Amino acid sequence: MKLASKKIVLTDCSSELGKELLSVLLGEGALVVVGDTRPEEIPNHVNLQKYKIDPSKPDQMERLIESAIETLDKIDVFILNAEKFSYAEDEKENWADLKYLFQTNSLAPIFAIQKLTNLITVGLHIITVSSDIIKYPTPGYGLYGSSKRAFAYFWDSYRYQTGKQFQFSRVVSEVPGKSNPSKLAKKILKSILHPKRSRNESFSLGLRNYFLQILPFSYFFRTISYGFRLKLEKRKKISQASAPQTNEV
Repeated sequence: MKLASKKIVLTDCSSELGKELLSVLLGEGALVVVGDTRPEEIPNHVNLQKYKIDPSKPDQMERLIESAIETLDKIDVFILNAEKFSYAEDEKENWADLKYLFQTNSLAPIFAIQKLTNLITVGLHIITVSSDIIKYPTPGYGLYGSSKRAFAYFWDSYRYQTGKQFQFSRVVSEVPGKSNPSKLAKKILKSILHPKRSRNESFSLGLRNYFLQILPFSYFFRTISYGFRLKLEKRKKISQASAPQTNEV
């Protein structure tokens, strides 16, 4: 098996991507420790150890890392998969939701990387999954994009800061909800077997981002497209909210 005895930690296995990825990792012979809010939903396996954690809380991420090292003796690969998605919520002020969003998407993963690189001196490979949304300001994704962008800035800076002591791989996915979990899981597996700084979920995604870089005016049409989509979403919500409620007898 390709990943025979490879020791891997994965967060958020109850998500669609998490389920696909866990199946691939176990199928390839990896020894896996998962941290999830709903570990009871994850099928048992001889090569799997599950821990119940809230990925938004740094102390629980710390407990996951320490438990994984105790269970596996070491960590070869740590995959940061947990995130909170938010769309069209930019105009609604909610401190509790905002705090949870940034804790899950920025603070806890930053803390996890700091903890990992302090406990493990060499040989560690950290993989993160992030949408291409974070590269460009996008109507409807202000909160989500800003929380993910804060982490991405740390990721790029810390990667240069640590040099070649650790391996950092980012897998760039489609917009949440439009991503293909199976295809994305295979890209993550490829990044484990053949570490690379960045990989795109699909060739078309990479090509689209390339054209946005060399043809800046195309970004204008992208913004219009997402702005129009956001207006339709708002109209849909208003229509649903104002629709008369019928009581079935």
